[in-house]
Amino acid sequence: MGGMQVLEWLFMGDLVPVRSAVAIACGSHHHAWQIAISEAQRAAIYADPKFLGGSYDKLDPPYGGLSVARQIAMVSYRTHQAYEDKFGRKRAKDASALDSLYSVETYLRHQGQKFLSRFDPNSYIAITRLMDSHDVGRNRGGEQQALASAKQPTLVIGIDSDVLYPVTEQKALAKMLPSCEDHYIRSDEGHDGFLLEQDAIGSLIQSFLSRHL
Repeated sequence: MGGMQVLEWLFMGDLVPVRSAVAIACGSHHHAWQIAISEAQRAAIYADPKFLGGSYDKLDPPYGGLSVARQIAMVSYRTHQAYEDKFGRKRAKDASALDSLYSVETYLRHQGQKFLSRFDPNSYIAITRLMDSHDVGRNRGGEQQALASAKQPTLVIGIDSDVLYPVTEQKALAKMLPSCEDHYIRSDEGHDGFLLEQDAIGSLIQSFLSRHL
């Protein structure tokens, strides 16, 4: 969502003056792929019997569905290699018991449970729908015309293993921005590389801002 906001701020003129911008792991609009992943998460919430069409009891919300939604998201943030390196086929407890959970299962369940203290189900639905609406070309003559009007120096960064926002989207974005440089980080961490590859990303940003701040 941060990269989407950065792109929107480019067009806000005096309301939000922007001299230079850094957009990381995002595209010019939400594609069918991202919308599909968002919808799978929303469907998990809708399927919770406690959801009640969104008019749920605030004291007994559909947390089961929200937990599953978060688990879906957590898978989309990483990669096959990242999960293999972190978890492999390790069991959480007794490896000889067939009903013993794999470590990756306990991780996802923990992440789903932890998320419940941070989000309300309806709020999560609203945020994912807002992200799905991301389109810099809307009401601006299309994305090519819109981005061509953004004259600020812009740095676009992608993570080469990002499954959620693949680098094809950053490359397309960079081509449409008239004053842009783009870089791609080698990482097995997927979309979460924008959080985990801070040394590489920080170095790129520092170099860019030293020239364009």
